[in-house]
Amino acid sequence: MRRLLISFCVLIGIYSLSPLPAIGRVRIINGVFFEKSPSGLKSSGSDDRMSFSVGTVNDVSAFCTYDPGITLTEEMMTTAIPVDEVEEGHELLRRYEDQIERNKNRRIPATPGPQIRVGDTFPKFSATDIDGHVWTNADVEGKVMVLNLWFTGCGPCRAEMPELSEWKDEMPDVMFFSSTYESPEVARQVLDKGIFNWIPLVNDRQFCDFLGDRGYPFNVVVDKTGHVVAVVPGTSIEKRESLKRAIMSVR
Repeated sequence: MRRLLISFCVLIGIYSLSPLPAIGRVRIINGVFFEKSPSGLKSSGSDDRMSFSVGTVNDVSAFCTYDPGITLTEEMMTTAIPVDEVEEGHELLRRYEDQIERNKNRRIPATPGPQIRVGDTFPKFSATDIDGHVWTNADVEGKVMVLNLWFTGCGPCRAEMPELSEWKDEMPDVMFFSSTYESPEVARQVLDKGIFNWIPLVNDRQFCDFLGDRGYPFNVVVDKTGHVVAVVPGTSIEKRESLKRAIMSVR
């Protein structure tokens, strides 16, 4: 029966065979791996508490909680899972720590939604690509620019990359930039596969506030006068069609 259950889970893509002793998505609580939340664990209600998910380029993922107001007791730690026994455990933990560092000083926007809107003038920027070249507003003056925000653990981001790459070939007059807050070493986990040909900006956190309370991927279209003409959070067939129409309308 257990063999049938494992086979079924592998087929539907929820879980793949790994050193973990149980089936399901692992949890990271204050930097410690668990199969499920320990008995008796309660939120402290701290304003610094964070809940989020992280994932790797191989779609291994974890539910995450950071709550500086709670303490994992010795009894709770008896159910902890050593990082070496978790599939891609060290990479999941690195991404967990990176998310905390990124968000610990971030404030919830007063108004929900993206912090850049249609009609806005695109702000001044200076960004470095994966080869060390620095790009600024001067490089896109008088040109249509498209900016895609992504990160390596975002499955929907990776899924749309092949189609977006076709646009760069179809519209060579448009400046297509991709931006990730991750380091060149991490970004290469995806970019070296050759599935995304936009100009890859890395270590780039300046555009993260554009997201507001939306998620990744996030696309912005800027016309030749430097004004935002489209803001598209998320991805779907319909959203990509709308995004492409917006680009073509201002070429």
